[in-house]
Amino acid sequence: MKLSVNVIDVNDSESLKAHVEKRIDKLKTVYDEILSAEVIIKKNKAMDPSPKTVEMKLHVAGTDLFASKESDKSEEAIDLAFEALNRQLIKFKETKK
Repeated sequence: MKLSVNVIDVNDSESLKAHVEKRIDKLKTVYDEILSAEVIIKKNKAMDPSPKTVEMKLHVAGTDLFASKESDKSEEAIDLAFEALNRQLIKFKETKK
C-alpha cells in the first residue's frame, strides 16, 4: 500500500507522520485491500488560534473514502479522521459482502 503524508505549516512533522502510519496500519486490519492513502495535515490560518485540519483519503477497490477533521491538536485531528474512516471502511466492507 502506498502512503502519502503532507504536513503544511505544522511543527514536529516526523512524529505526526509516525502517528499517521500507526493509524493507517490499524485500518489495514479492518480491511486489507486498501490500495493507497493520502493524508494532509495543515494549519487553518484564517482562524486564531490556528486549529489543525487533517484530510485523509483512502483508495480502495471500487471507491475512495474521505474524512476531514479539525482540532487544536494535530494528533487529536488525526485520531478523529481515523475514527471517521474506520466507520466508513466497516460500512464499505459490509456492503461488499
